[in-house]
Amino acid sequence: MSSSSTAGIPVVPEDPDGPVAPDVTVVVAVREDERSLRRCLDSLAGQTIGAARIEVLVVGAVERSPAGAVGPSPGGAYGMPPDDHPPAPSHDARSRTPAGALPDPLSVERTGTLNQALDRARGRYLFVLDACDFLGREALTRLVDAADSQGSDVVCAKSAASGAAIFARTRHRVPLDEPGLPWELSAAKLFRREPLLRLGVRFAEDVPAGLAEQAFTLEALFRSSGVAVLADYDYRFAGDAGRGRRSRPARDSAAALAAAAGAPGGLEDLLRGTAAAMAVTARFTGPGPLGDGFRVRHFAHEGDVLTGPAFLKASEPVRRRVFAGVRRLVADHLGDAVLAGLRPGLRLRLSYVRAGDEAGLVSVLRYEAGHGVPPLRTDLVSADWRRTGPARHALVVTARTPLPHLGAFGAGPVRLTGCPEAGRVLLRPAPDGDGTEIEVRIPAEAFPPGRTRIGLSTVLLGTEHTAAVAPGTLPRQARGLRGLRPYKLGVGPDGTDGLVVAVTPLGPRRAERARPAGVLRRAVHPAEHA
Repeated sequence: MSSSSTAGIPVVPEDPDGPVAPDVTVVVAVREDERSLRRCLDSLAGQTIGAARIEVLVVGAVERSPAGAVGPSPGGAYGMPPDDHPPAPSHDARSRTPAGALPDPLSVERTGTLNQALDRARGRYLFVLDACDFLGREALTRLVDAADSQGSDVVCAKSAASGAAIFARTRHRVPLDEPGLPWELSAAKLFRREPLLRLGVRFAEDVPAGLAEQAFTLEALFRSSGVAVLADYDYRFAGDAGRGRRSRPARDSAAALAAAAGAPGGLEDLLRGTAAAMAVTARFTGPGPLGDGFRVRHFAHEGDVLTGPAFLKASEPVRRRVFAGVRRLVADHLGDAVLAGLRPGLRLRLSYVRAGDEAGLVSVLRYEAGHGVPPLRTDLVSADWRRTGPARHALVVTARTPLPHLGAFGAGPVRLTGCPEAGRVLLRPAPDGDGTEIEVRIPAEAFPPGRTRIGLSTVLLGTEHTAAVAPGTLPRQARGLRGLRPYKLGVGPDGTDGLVVAVTPLGPRRAERARPAGVLRRAVHPAEHA
């Protein structure tokens, strides 16, 4: 196959799947420098499908290798134009026949962007590969054969060492509501090119490349007439996998997203990319279980980074802009079913976003940074009887939570168990300004004779945690009247996370005539009857 020039080839070929076109165009995205590009191209030249059936387009502006790097390939083994060579190939860079003959070299051409590569590609299928990744020798043969035999528009291929449940077995015609599918949104898949061109599926050029690929893959999935999952082979090797060195994180992994978000402008880039991906999901799914499965992934993956440590480290102006953007995403895309699919700590962060409480989110993140866990805890500090009148008492329970601004939530964030209808809950900032102090007052008359277990829990947007009794809490007792009868009142830890209230009668009911009138009036004022 001759190299380089695509002059005269229309953007949409008359017959994209015709016999003259190569089987697959591999778009190699160079993200950093070219030092890993040689191994990637070696893996493509060694494909069992044969070099003549592959077209390679290298995209991305890169820094040149440092002085001393290997020069151009002798004889143009990759078919690169002589003024722009990748690093030289190894000795087996060309595909070999069983007899050892060297057929046509691998056709490699540089282009500017992913969209330019998509427009200039001639293969029946498209595969996007990072320059730091490489393919197993049979990868493209297996992928093309599967797509041809089953008519699949998108083929998801297993990566080496992948533990994703979706790759437990090979399947064709995988439904879009397959639970693991929303987590496989990189463009390292085989796409049938004709529907991409016909439907105008393109990469967003105003967001980071990894997130542009995510939106591209989402649209390709939603528009496809068939999705396949191949799990019978290690198709792709990421980074330095298999070479005895630590692998680089995938560019769409949480670690890579967090690192990118920490760079200047990275958090706002991530916000734009996430908004673009969510917009694609909303456009093709609308409300319902299918879209919710993808929205859970958007919030659990990108949303977690947007409201994570990078947000805490950002400048105040960036925080304000990102918080406002995330709040719009929450308002537009975060329903109850999506919320229920997120981990509790993230649900807590998003509760402050939904409430418009940026300071509360910052406080939550500072707690996480200092303790390694979200502030999902409440401690019962004390429980004692407080006199409310002559021989009348109320149980006063105080608790402390590091959750800030709890009083700003109007949905009743504190829940009582045992006698919730009788308690009055007061919320105020903690004395040191760190968190919220909770005070619960329950009239003694609300407790029936005998033993009653009571508890307290904090509830925010589906995130609930039970208050625990602080170590060393001692039982407290008092004596009072219930009607005309004296009672002993007790409260103490119940041995778990709550309290037990004991109401014990003392002697027979007092007769009204057996007491001096003045004492009776003081003890049993009409307003104090049970």
